[in-house]
Amino acid sequence: MVLESGCGYLSLTRKTQFVPETEDVTISISETEDGKYRKITEANYKIKLNHWRKNYWVRQEKNGFVSQTIKVERNSPNHLKRVDILTMVSVDIATTIMAALKIQSLRGVGGPTPPPDPVLYTAAALALAGWGASMPAPGRIFPKKVELPKLLPILKRDTGQLWLVANDMEFKLKKKGIRVRDYESRDQYVNGYGYETRDSADNFSFLEDLKLYDPVVESLTKLEYNLDSAEATNLNCLRIDNQISGITFSVADDKLLCEVKSAWALETNDQLQFLYDRGFTTRSEWVEFKEAAMSAELQQEAITAAFTQAMDLGLKEFIALDTIQSILSAPAPIPLAEEEELTIKTGSTYATSVAEVVKAVFTIVTPEGHGSGCLITPDGYIITNAHVVDEDTADLKAILSADVDKRFPLKFIRMNEAVDLALLKIDTTGLVPVKIGKDAKAETGADVYAVGTPADIELGQSVSRGIISGKRKFGGHAFIQTDVAINPGNSGGALINKDGIVLGIVTAELKNREIDDIGFAIPSSDIESALKIILTE
Repeated sequence: MVLESGCGYLSLTRKTQFVPETEDVTISISETEDGKYRKITEANYKIKLNHWRKNYWVRQEKNGFVSQTIKVERNSPNHLKRVDILTMVSVDIATTIMAALKIQSLRGVGGPTPPPDPVLYTAAALALAGWGASMPAPGRIFPKKVELPKLLPILKRDTGQLWLVANDMEFKLKKKGIRVRDYESRDQYVNGYGYETRDSADNFSFLEDLKLYDPVVESLTKLEYNLDSAEATNLNCLRIDNQISGITFSVADDKLLCEVKSAWALETNDQLQFLYDRGFTTRSEWVEFKEAAMSAELQQEAITAAFTQAMDLGLKEFIALDTIQSILSAPAPIPLAEEEELTIKTGSTYATSVAEVVKAVFTIVTPEGHGSGCLITPDGYIITNAHVVDEDTADLKAILSADVDKRFPLKFIRMNEAVDLALLKIDTTGLVPVKIGKDAKAETGADVYAVGTPADIELGQSVSRGIISGKRKFGGHAFIQTDVAINPGNSGGALINKDGIVLGIVTAELKNREIDDIGFAIPSSDIESALKIILTE
């Protein structure tokens, strides 16, 4: 019976396999976080762990990647121990029943109490021994398989990629400022409980005076992305911004860890186009911090080291994003920063009604399809969406009337892909343009009309009515939101008020956004800065 109740110990022979998501990594294991790590050389990273221990520490390393250490705990139930317990409960019940029956048979009805039965005592002793054998076995053991997280690649600049220039770096901390938490042990930090928040973090507050520009430049230099601002142009670089909104330090076991909450962003060198942003919460590794025995200077060095390590990790995560790598590797857009500002005379006569605006919104035809465009000057300047033009800048046509077979060639002038605007030109005069409402207010709830070409080019221009339902911001860009029905043919058309003033340029393409039953328009106030033009009468 003792042997039968020791099944739980059989689980202790089970091996654990570590499965890395990153290929060709070196995996090491230690009984303590600061202890000596042994490289796992066994096939498929499958080893036998001591299931009497509570946890192990596993480290992944690979050249060109950020190393990572995780805690592995006993979190799998020991099912064989459960079998032991069920077996012993069953045996105890059976022994009790047998004892009762035996005593009853020996006494008879009203008979004397029978003498002790050595068989029953032996059964009881074996049952107790079984419990004694089964209970010490651990109730939880290490899992059969541990999935290790993917390592973060440290991506250095490839030839042909754009450079990066450190731009706006600032602290924008909340009211609580820098927070410092004291833990009795690092295990409590891992478990997320048992800390005390310091009332005063005076010896940490110097960080708020730290110039963030310097550590960012140092990190960019190591990644081979850094470019001196004196050499920066829209053709060769982008600017990178950083805003830190939260800093939390954790102190435990004479060690210090820093957690930084920050937002990173990319914009063009001329700062006219906001390209992408993303927030991160990153943590440093534990660094030595024997606070009581350290001078103020040494404390500041340790605090700064932990902080810059966490911030550097945020920068690496940002640069490693597929979107950022795509932006840095993409062909340089038409460099508006290299273009001279273009002054365009709009004249003083404009379309002043919805009916007149319809005549000033043309169909733009490309080899791939069609969209709409707004005539903004009597001599033929037209504004449309950049995605309408796309790469087909050499074969563009405009339809000015109901005769869809009569098409006029268009000249491509410039575009801003990030803001999704393009400027075209038709060789004509005497047309009545729309009025761009640079200062017109797009009030929520106001009536608006969308003028553009419907999905079927044969149907000519269409007008849809609705209201402004709000304002939204995607990827750093502002949009007017409306309930007006929008279809792909409307792209580049006009969103106007009842007086015919253009409040925005309609767009039917917001990448990676669900926009069913919602229309968007690029505000007219963005047109001049985005296309580097000056509209004047």
